[in-house]
Parts: sequence; C-alpha cells; structure tokens
Amino acid sequence: MLVALSACSSEGAQEDSAATSSSASTSAPASTPPPAPPAASTESSEDQLRAAAEALDRSATARDDETAWSFYSQRCKNEIGSIEAYGQVLDAFYAGRTPNYTDWTVRVNGSSGQVVTVDADPSAPASAMNPRTWTFIDGRWQFDNC
Repeated sequence: MLVALSACSSEGAQEDSAATSSSASTSAPASTPPPAPPAASTESSEDQLRAAAEALDRSATARDDETAWSFYSQRCKNEIGSIEAYGQVLDAFYAGRTPNYTDWTVRVNGSSGQVVTVDADPSAPASAMNPRTWTFIDGRWQFDNC
C-alpha cells in the first residue's frame, strides 16, 4: 500500500514541483544540499522481515499450518498446490526433528530480502542454514523461496 501511495503522490507532485521549482531554485542557496532520506526505513524493513521470518518459523514448528501458509507468496502457494500439500511438506521437513530456532540474520535490498535461520536442532539438515528469499508484496513480506 505504501508503494501505491508513493506512486500516486509522485505523479501529482510532479506538477506541483514543476510549478514551484523555479521559485524554489531562486530562493534557496545553491550550496544547500537536499535533505537526506530517513535512514530508519531500511532498519524498519529489516525488523519487519525478521518478525515475519520468526513468525513463519514458529508457526510452522508449532504446526499451525494455516498461519505459516499465510506468509507464503501466491507464486509459492501455486507451486505447492494446497495447504494440505504444504502440511505434507512440513511433515517431511520436520520428521525426526525438534526444531529450535535461535537466531535470524536478515539482509534487505529494496523489495527483496534474504533470511538465514539458525536452528540449534542437531538433526536439522545442512540446507536449513541456506538463505531463504522473501519478497515485499502488497505491503508485507512474503516467503518466496519455492
């Protein structure tokens, strides 16, 4: 939703900025740099992605399949097929294991993110430490590593 609002406001702002750019350029000294964008936006995005990744891992581990499924992108849902098939994927992934997620490392680059989860379960497969791709779609982070 934020992306859509920004896109809409920037179109209307082009006319406004064109009308005010000539007066703004004469009133502001040439040596004054433009204000920097807020630095907190990346941190906020990383925090939001970390929260989503933690919630997915915890809900999948608790076998709250519906909640875990809600974090998946539509592309992944289409590939998996159904929530029942997703439950079978979780059955296979967690067979003989006791997951114990202890840490999430997050990297965000625009609308794409990578999450590496540390699982202290000695039975966790090596692939559990592989980075997982998330994508910011429709105003929220969605698991897109299918």
